[in-house]
Amino acid sequence: MNRIRTFATWLSLVALIVSAECLAQAPEATETVNEATAAATTVLPEPARRFSYGYWPNGWRKTPKDTSPDVLCFETGHYGFLLDMDDLTSPRFGLFNDRVDYVGALNAGRARIDTLQPAELAIELVVDGKTYQATTCRAGVDTDVQRLKNANLWWSGRFAQHYIVHDLVFTDETGKQFACFGKLDLVAWPGSLTLTTELEPALQFADGPDRGASGNGHCIINTPLQIPHSPELDPATFTAEIWMQMPKGLERNMNGWMLCKNDNEWGQGNFGLVYNNGMVAAVMNNAGGQLNQVRIPQYGPLKPGRWYHYAIAYDGTTMEFYVDGERHGSKKLGAPRTPGTGALRIGQRADGELAVIHGLYDQLRIWNRVLSQDELKAHLRAPGIIPDKQGLLFERNFDSGAEFKVPSWTNAQVNLRFKTAEREWKASQPIDGAWEAGQPKQLTLNCDLDASCASDRQVSGTVTTPGGQTFPIRFDATSNCYVADIIDLERRFEVGYIKITNYDEFNIQLDCADDATRPLPFLLRMYESANDTAMVPILCHPDGTPSGIPVQLSKNWHDPPMGNGLRAFTLLPLKKGANRYRLRVPYTFYGNLPTASHAQLSLVGWGGNGRWDQLALSSGGESITFDIDMSPTEVAVCDIRLPLARNGKDGNPWTWSDVGWGGDWLGLYHGNHKIPNAGMKAAYLSHGPCLTDVLYQGTYGADGKALLSARVQTPRTNDYARTFQKLEYQFQQKVSTKNSYLMKKHADCFDTTVAYGNANGLIAEKRIAGKTKRGDLLIPPTEITGPGPWWVAFPGRTRRDADMAGRDWAIGYISWVIRDYHATFGSTDYPNPHFQVKIEKRIGNEATLETLLVPPPVVKSYQPGDRVLLDTQWLHLHRNADRYGGSNEAYREHLAQHPQSWRTTYREVSGNNLDIDV
Repeated sequence: MNRIRTFATWLSLVALIVSAECLAQAPEATETVNEATAAATTVLPEPARRFSYGYWPNGWRKTPKDTSPDVLCFETGHYGFLLDMDDLTSPRFGLFNDRVDYVGALNAGRARIDTLQPAELAIELVVDGKTYQATTCRAGVDTDVQRLKNANLWWSGRFAQHYIVHDLVFTDETGKQFACFGKLDLVAWPGSLTLTTELEPALQFADGPDRGASGNGHCIINTPLQIPHSPELDPATFTAEIWMQMPKGLERNMNGWMLCKNDNEWGQGNFGLVYNNGMVAAVMNNAGGQLNQVRIPQYGPLKPGRWYHYAIAYDGTTMEFYVDGERHGSKKLGAPRTPGTGALRIGQRADGELAVIHGLYDQLRIWNRVLSQDELKAHLRAPGIIPDKQGLLFERNFDSGAEFKVPSWTNAQVNLRFKTAEREWKASQPIDGAWEAGQPKQLTLNCDLDASCASDRQVSGTVTTPGGQTFPIRFDATSNCYVADIIDLERRFEVGYIKITNYDEFNIQLDCADDATRPLPFLLRMYESANDTAMVPILCHPDGTPSGIPVQLSKNWHDPPMGNGLRAFTLLPLKKGANRYRLRVPYTFYGNLPTASHAQLSLVGWGGNGRWDQLALSSGGESITFDIDMSPTEVAVCDIRLPLARNGKDGNPWTWSDVGWGGDWLGLYHGNHKIPNAGMKAAYLSHGPCLTDVLYQGTYGADGKALLSARVQTPRTNDYARTFQKLEYQFQQKVSTKNSYLMKKHADCFDTTVAYGNANGLIAEKRIAGKTKRGDLLIPPTEITGPGPWWVAFPGRTRRDADMAGRDWAIGYISWVIRDYHATFGSTDYPNPHFQVKIEKRIGNEATLETLLVPPPVVKSYQPGDRVLLDTQWLHLHRNADRYGGSNEAYREHLAQHPQSWRTTYREVSGNNLDIDV
């Protein structure tokens, strides 16, 4: 008899039972395999091979001295593919004939891909009879620690992987580079690999005249453009407008100014536009000094290759920032403006410091009045035409000199070829006539490996809705699957950050004229979902009962050109003739309880561009996010919020909230450099809506200093969110414990109190008092004694951080519950966890607190064979009853009786300390 002692394990057991029931209702969705026959074969049955992974075996983020190659890997049930960003011509490839299923491939680490053999990839451009080949790319030649942001992860999950490698470098046979802007789009399904290249003539950039938003513009590469001060450059009230484009291929990690008047942001009278790694903001400082600068950010990052019209306006009290005629924000300035006497500089901060911001600039104008939004939109529509010049004090339109000519190619052809030890695939496309910059051309090569691929299937179909809309299903060669684009969906319910009890429903109708028995790769692309966070696609039979067929949940909301919304991938079982399915997408609620969701969310358009997973309970923003590749950050845990919360008794419980940003799993350091994850695979066993379940495996460092195994789950509940994080670390090399930790909660919001205890109750409660200051340990490394579960709570959370940021959000806090803990360091077992709390910032009797689970102080280094097992819950807790917006009356009553109390955390410890005999 086995006894289950953890709540997370109990939830997994329940999910397994529910999944078995769902599958029992869908016999045609699975393929029955005789166990005796399966045991006699060396190859796993086909249904178990329908999976894929996309990951970076040597890691996404690198330490400065890590010289391991930047290699992208696709690993499926059928094949493996490795592509070195520095050498695109020599990938590795191999077919797998093993008995490894989805989770087995996760556990295999690098073992399967280490067997891959050399292959050849040729991406060729022929111009006027001369051949140029893509040999490397931006991600391969850059040395920045975030260089792999130039190899964008778009979609990644159980079935499909989609990456785009930007800025291909083409050379001739002598190694001389050819001016071409290109990218390589890679899509992997379990049985296919698809390569699409997109090319166009590249412009050559140098300081001086170039193409503009209208006529000529001015290019800045190394030398900013300085305009000496004159009174017309600096009126007391004003509008300053300028056009700017960051050309494709010039975007870099840069921090500087696109437009700056009067020294820098600390200077009195300063105004301008700052640029920081793709993010643009308007800046003003009327009073002078560091604390008086005011910033308004642009919504989202600047997109390379696109012109933007920027305008800053100030009417004597209020600053406004416009992008392409749309207001992106306004702020009142506390002091009147005193015009300055410093120079105006384009492309760099006016005092000559910080980076020169590469780009094309045009149509600079300074007005002595605030232009209306209608006027700004008119300037957007016709950049060179200004019918009303009243109040125009200064204009620089850069139109002098000869008109800039756009380069073009003639007699061009694009070739793609992929050759392995077993097969060769190739495609060619001649380009007729002149081929000019700004005219991208595509060529796609589908490398189909088995009969489950879609390229030659005889299938037609539609997607219909209960409201009577019809959307065609078509084959998309670049995705190598059948696609339904859901655009302008008509809903009969309200959408947004509200309580949504309705579902989106889609009737999938596919007519198959061939005799193939393999499932069909299918993608439903929904543009504009009803809510961005808690959504889960569920594939059902026509009568609405779940089929048990997994659906990959990928999302986008950071890159509008790609279409915000859902990307639902699956493999649809088909038989000859008519096939019918129903896809349901619940949002805030699934049945009578809030929906639980775990999705892969694309970061393209935001930054980093690696794997980012978003969990949600209901529709109040995400509950927690995981930066698995460590692409925009250096930690595993990022945004954390408070579902079912409201800012006051009458607030909206379905909108955004905050419990303090960030945290981490194991933290290891080499000197001053944090050792990042490497080879991180993600197995999405369940996206929800009842219980999410995702496994992660990888290492710390490309050389495998420690192995990481993680399981993340969240259940649907009506009281508060619980994020279960079961972590296991196995150390392979000796690593110092200096600055190390086993788990971390970031210092972001202000607290007054820390409480901690065990299964028996409270051990101690520590308040911010005395002369403690930044850097002091409020609680030094301390063993949490007694029996588990152990816990750490922060019930004294205040609103200071939200009020300082001007956010009208509900505020809560995270508590830790450690259900199980086993650690072996050297030859000693440690049955109880240790933790510490450090003050990062203090104001009065409030402080931001960094909280760490740490190894015992006597452990000075991790040794090979050391092991740590952590079974934890992160509780997303409300401060009091008025801040709780859910329907659980027992929880509400508890909060009413015990506002901001450690008893709320202990209630979870004692109430969910389950023992189950099985």
